[in-house]
Amino acid sequence: MKISKYIILIAISMVMVACGSKKNLESTATSSIATSVDNASLKKVDYIRRVHDNAVTPNIIVSKIDFEIDAMGKNISVDGKIFMRKDEVIRIVLSPLGIMEVGRVEFTPDYVLVVDRLHKQYVKASYNDLDFLKNNGLTFYSLQALFWNELFLPGNKKLTDELLVNFDTNMSEKGERKVTAKSGSLNFEWNTTTANARINSANVNYGAGTSKASSATWKYDSFSVFASKQYPTSHALTFASKSVKSNTPMKVNIKMKKLTTDPNWETLSKVSEKYTQVNAEEALKKLIQF
Repeated sequence: MKISKYIILIAISMVMVACGSKKNLESTATSSIATSVDNASLKKVDYIRRVHDNAVTPNIIVSKIDFEIDAMGKNISVDGKIFMRKDEVIRIVLSPLGIMEVGRVEFTPDYVLVVDRLHKQYVKASYNDLDFLKNNGLTFYSLQALFWNELFLPGNKKLTDELLVNFDTNMSEKGERKVTAKSGSLNFEWNTTTANARINSANVNYGAGTSKASSATWKYDSFSVFASKQYPTSHALTFASKSVKSNTPMKVNIKMKKLTTDPNWETLSKVSEKYTQVNAEEALKKLIQF
């Protein structure tokens, strides 16, 4: 099973969906809810608050997973496990048949770590080390919100009540309602169900109409009760970009088998001195030219 050659690709497919314009939003996302806001606007904020309040409360999510990636003309399925500790780490471990770990992808607020166990190689880079990621303003907290089925504003670690005015929605929409946000060349859209204000999908579009245009969709399904709230155990990511030579979208599916809040695992991975560090920029260039 030729899984190892796709390990870095897996990381790229997930981090590109989290591209955000931190610089642009930091200057605009600090307005407060003024007392002069009209009733229609207050109703919008109230609905957006309902969506935000649906977020699950545990700070840890752990689960065995079925992992599938469809890219470069190949479809690879493998068992694995996901470990998430709020504001600290998101880790996906790939283990065929649950027997031997072949690789892992780890996101922290400071860096991305990709480990290829079969070839004893790894990539460790800050988000600013890779021009591709830096130019898209990637933030760990945006990616974290997507994994946790939450709203987010790039450049902000957490959403406060004052930040909710930066989102918009059309209250006349029934059944399905979109919540949107915009910053520069970035457009964000969350599709929600009005009955329960639940997020069913998140869409990110970057640089529409340009040679660097990209789009990503994160779909949620198979919701189950987790700590008294609903959390999706099925995550389907589709990514497409004009900067990638292939016109075929990249797809990643993660199906969680059993959610727990098990705290007994190391927060950050340690890489053996026997492993060789691979240049992150060169590895990325090879992959985006497929």
